[in-house]
This record gives sequence, structure tokens and C-alpha cells, in this order.
Amino acid sequence: DLTKLTPGLTFLRTGVSSTGNYNDESTDISIRGIDSGAGSSTTAIYIDDTPIQGRHIPFGAYNAFPQLFDLDRVEVLRGPQGTLFGAGAEGGAVRFLTPQPDLKKYSGYVRAELASTEGGDLGYELGGAVGGPVVDDVLGFRASASYRRDGGWVDRVAWTRPNPADPLSLPVYAGTTERRANWQETITARAALKWKISDAASVTPSVYYQRLQVADTGGYWATLSNPAGGTFRNGNVLKDPSTDPFWLASIKLDWDLGFGKLVSNTAYFSRDQHSVSDLTELSRALYASFGGLANIYPQPGDTQMSPFADTQNNFYQEIRLASSDANAPLTWSTGVYYAHTNENVSQTATDPTLDAEVFAFGGFHVCAPSPCLNNNSLTYITPVDRVVEKQIAVFGEVGFKFTDTLKATAGLRYSKISSTSTVIQATNGNQLPLLSQVGSFSDKPVTPKLALTWQPDRDDLFYLSAAKGFRQGGANTAIFSGCSADAGLVGFPSPASGVVVPPPYTSDSLWSYELGAKNTLFNGRLQVNSSVFYIDWKNIQQLIYFPNCGYSFVANAGGAKSKGGEVDLTVRPVPSLTLGLTVAYVDAYFTETSCVGALAFDGTSCTGPALPAGTIIKPALSSGDHLVGSPWTLLASAEYATQLSAFGGSSGYARVDYQHTSAQSDLLSTQDPKNAVIDTTIPGLPTTKNMNLRLGLRVRGLDVSVFANNLTNEHPQLFASRDVTVNSVDNLYYGRSVRPRTIGLTATYRY
Repeated sequence: DLTKLTPGLTFLRTGVSSTGNYNDESTDISIRGIDSGAGSSTTAIYIDDTPIQGRHIPFGAYNAFPQLFDLDRVEVLRGPQGTLFGAGAEGGAVRFLTPQPDLKKYSGYVRAELASTEGGDLGYELGGAVGGPVVDDVLGFRASASYRRDGGWVDRVAWTRPNPADPLSLPVYAGTTERRANWQETITARAALKWKISDAASVTPSVYYQRLQVADTGGYWATLSNPAGGTFRNGNVLKDPSTDPFWLASIKLDWDLGFGKLVSNTAYFSRDQHSVSDLTELSRALYASFGGLANIYPQPGDTQMSPFADTQNNFYQEIRLASSDANAPLTWSTGVYYAHTNENVSQTATDPTLDAEVFAFGGFHVCAPSPCLNNNSLTYITPVDRVVEKQIAVFGEVGFKFTDTLKATAGLRYSKISSTSTVIQATNGNQLPLLSQVGSFSDKPVTPKLALTWQPDRDDLFYLSAAKGFRQGGANTAIFSGCSADAGLVGFPSPASGVVVPPPYTSDSLWSYELGAKNTLFNGRLQVNSSVFYIDWKNIQQLIYFPNCGYSFVANAGGAKSKGGEVDLTVRPVPSLTLGLTVAYVDAYFTETSCVGALAFDGTSCTGPALPAGTIIKPALSSGDHLVGSPWTLLASAEYATQLSAFGGSSGYARVDYQHTSAQSDLLSTQDPKNAVIDTTIPGLPTTKNMNLRLGLRVRGLDVSVFANNLTNEHPQLFASRDVTVNSVDNLYYGRSVRPRTIGLTATYRY
């Protein structure tokens, strides 16, 4: 929904791949092309005043996104927000803001929805919110709760192969195991209490709980599916479910000191996401690439189950003090921020038949020395992959009016960040004792911001800004012996144990420059918001994936630039009709050819002292390669509302929204033949088209509407992947599309 309203904001589906642990909940968020699947998030995600984003800890970690039922508004802040929001807002920030308790009057609402997805199950939602004074002008509350179920549309199926002896023969459909398996449900609950201690001070404690359950992946097997015909089939042997509960508790203090307003926010965020990934096909494809298996597809009875868990326990404290008079010639704000975050990702993989199959076909054991642990089935275990981070920062911002129309703003944030990474892991099932690693990282970034605004009249405002964004570095985990050959190709010397430990990756940063205007014309009938931007990103943290063995590490891989702009038009030709049009353009590309590990680019290939003479190693990415993202986005909307004389005090309305994104035709680093790890069979992002329609009737506090989402039933392939990109034998492709056409009824009552 946010992408339909906000130019430059993109959600990318990453879960239908080994780097996303096949978890359908895994997505990435990007603003103006600034996105990386490694290290800390590039976009900050806030609920009110508290950040909830985490790190990309391979492979199981990804951000939680709020599914707030009782929502006041969403703020999307494009460009680095490092002065006020810190290191997590390198590319921008998204804030989900909740309604606050009212001390003077009661209000509330109830919403119910019923919807049907073409080729899928029914979905429904029921929720309510209420709030008001307990003691007038002294004590108030706000509470809400909701339940939502979204019906599935992807079947999990059985399959067979016409010629099992032929490793290239494709599987064919052999019956449905579970229809519409990828349903999901969301439960939310929130309670807040506001106590007005005095005319100048109030305290607001609150708690929010959310539980998202995904029953199975929405990814499908391309060879078993026909998206154009509405057939989506997933041939995984096992389900890929996920359960993601979290709660956020906070206490906010507001205190008017006369000369300034003090705000203190104390918060604790706790998350316990856990999932199960089906790695049966992945493990066969990996060992087929080693030459161990005769084919990449499982035999009857094969299963590799891999439970993942991602736990976060984070404490935050922020105190802000700002000047009281926003219209004064000099305004200021300052504050201090402290965070202690603790995130751990664990994984276990068990496969009772893999070792025997590999030995029978390839003459070697998965577990060396054989046999594997745990009844000959434990092939991999990482009970601990933990990052503990402490951050303290001081920040300030000053605004000065040179004249009534010209204002300058300058801000600065100084942070002290330290983190410790602890990894305990074993591969090959019986590597005892478990390998234990401890790494540390520290930095003291300074992130300034400068802005100049000119407002010659109430209808026109022009601005120019420059801001620095920052993202902290961290430590890498070990790369085991199965990857020693790949690790050697990027210059990592392989010790006798065969275990390679890449060095820590350092911080990256960017500068963003923006020129924009906000103009109101024709007596308020036309609103035009426009901007152009230029972003220079240095020392980017990138995930380097070894497709022959399934491991990865994080490296600082060169620099990139992102440039573009947005134009947002809102016009009201007549009072009853509102038209909207937004056009956004983003061109994000790498500016350096980058080798990884201990290698350096000499203008032709990657070289290093550890490489034998004559060895030619290609770079990880090349100058001119593009980052993932659609270059053009068009958002159009029209809403017509009119009073209905036949129904006293009522109005009818109709709204249509249309979104169009262009295909990505420029080369990605994974498609460029100049690079080491490529797969030209995987396309970039496709052209997407999405039209939503809603027709409704409002009668006093009641709003009843019918809607159609994805009205034209588009089915773009948003994501495509296969397990082993450099192995031409791997012809099992996964895809991910959007929810098919969904038609439903929504009823909302507010008072």
C-alpha cells in the first residue's frame, strides 16, 4: 500500500531463495535505490518513537513490519535521516504513528472485511479500537485489537519425473498435497494510558503486541505452474511456515518547561520469530554441483528440514529538548540517545538420507569423518549467531530565519557505536567441538545535515538540502571447508582446518543532495511537490554468495550513485473530484569495479599475492552494474465523492488507483558477464501494473464499500531464483508473484 502512495519507496521480495532462507516473510525495503541485503538495514522502521529494524544476519534475519490496525498516519522520510534517527536511517525512515489517548472525549471505530481471491481462499478481518477519558482532563486510554486472515492461493503439490535417470528431465504435476497452502493470519493488540500529571507534564505508557503467522511460502515452481492461467504450484516436500510474534513496551514523558519542550521515550522491543525452511532441493543441487549426485531432485523419502529462529531483545532511551516557539527567529532542538540491542539467529539442518546418497553417487561423505551426528542426520548447526550492539549518541539541530521568507537549518549527530559478534557453528554434522568465533567492531560516526528553505508566500516553498547517512560495520562468520575453493578464488588463504574466517566489514556512508519545491496553484486546486536528488554511496556493504556451497560473507564492495527525481501532482478541478499523479525516476548504479577478499582490480582482473601465476579471477561487481530497482514508477488516482439526496446526510464515493513500474533492463551485477558469479537466466525486475477500485457509501459514522484489488488480475514474476546459479544442471526455478484479483466488502463504523 505504501508503494502506491509514495514515490521512490520499494519493497523487494527476497524470501524465495537460499539467501532468504525460503521464508515468505522475508522482504527488503528501499528508498531511492538505497538497499543492501547485508549488514544493518538501510531504512529505519519506527513505531512511534522506537526503531524496530534489525540486521541482515545470514541467512535467517530480516525486518519485522508493523501491521497496525489502529493507525493514525505513516510518515515516509526520503533521504538520510541520520541527525534525528541515527545509523539505521541511511537511506530514509518509515514511521508508523498510532493514535494517542484523548483526555476530553470518547472515540472509536470497528472495521470488518470479507474478501475472495481468484483461485484462492476467502480472507476476513475484524477489529476495533476505543479510547477516551477515565478522569476528565487527567487520565485517558486507547485500546485496540484485531484479527485478520488472508487466504492462500498457491497449492503445495506432489510431482514425478518421467525419466528419473535423466538429470535434466523436468518434474511434472502428480496431484495436490494441500490446496491454497500459503494462507496467513495476523493478530494485533495495543493499549495506551495517558496521565496528565500537571498542566505542563504528562506520562503515556503503552504496549503493542503483534503475531504474524505464515502457513507456507507463496513461492511457486515455474515448471509446475502457469501464472497466466491462474495456476500456482509449489513442489516442496515440506512446508515453509513462519511465526513472528513481537511486543513493544514504551513510556513517554512530555514536559513543557516554558523555554522548551522535553520528551523522553523509554522502550523495550522483544521479538521471537521462528520458521522452518525446506532445504531438500537446495542440498541436492549443492552436492550435484560438487559432482556428488546424479540429479538435483530429491529421491522418494528425502527431506532436509531446517528450523530457523531470530530473536531480538532491544532497549532504547532517548531524551529530546526543543525550543517552544516554532515561529521564533532562532529555533533549536537537542538530545541524547542510547540503545542496547541483542539479536541472535540460529539454524539447524537435518537430512537422514543425504550422506548415503552423496556417498553412493559420488564416493564421499557429507560428514567427514562419517557418520553424521544425531542418528546420521544432522548436517549443519548454528545455535548462536549473535550481534550485541551498544550505541550512544548526542544530536542537535538549529534553525535560523534570515528573513521572514528565508530559513537555514543545520544539524549534527555524533555517535559512539560498539558491537560484538559471537558465532558457534558446525558443518558436516560432526565437527566437534563446535567452532566458536568472537569478533568486535567500533566506530564514531559524525552525520551532519544542512538545509536552506525559501518561502516567498504561503503557496510556494523551495528547498535545498545536503545530509550524510551512515551504517555501522560488523564481523563475518566462518566459511567451512566445503567452500575453501571458492574462498581461495577471492584471495582468502585456507588454513589446515579448511575453515576460512573473512575479516570484519567496515562502515559505509553516503551523502544525499536534494533540490525541491512545494507549490499550490489556482487558489488551492493544484498542489505540486517536486524534487531531484543525487546520492553518492561509498564503501557499500554487500553480501557475497558462494553458489557452489551455499555460504556467504559480507564485504565492502565499492561505491554507487543514485540519481533521479519525483513529481507529485494533486488537482481538484471541481470540489467533488480529486485527481493524483506521481512520476518517480531512480537510476542507481555502481561506480567502481570491486574485487573481494584480499584481491584488488588491476584494470583487467582481480589479483593478489596468494594467487598462482596466470590465475584469472573476475570481480564481484563491475562499474556500471545497477542496483535492484525499477527505474520508473507511475502512480495515478482519481476519487469522486458526492452528496446523495436520496439518503439524508450520506455521501457516495468512487476511487481508482493505478500503479505502473517499468522493467529493469540495465545489467545487475549478477547478470554481467564481466563478473565472477552470474546467472543470465534470472531476469531483472519486470514491468508491473496494478489497478485497485473501491465504491462506497458513507452514512454518518458508517462507511460501507466494495473493492477490487489487482482488478486486471496481473501476474508479474516479482522474484526469480534457483539454488545453484553456476550449475547448468540446476533447472529448478522458483518464482513469486502478486496476489491474484481480490474482490471484497469492507464496513467501518466510527464515532
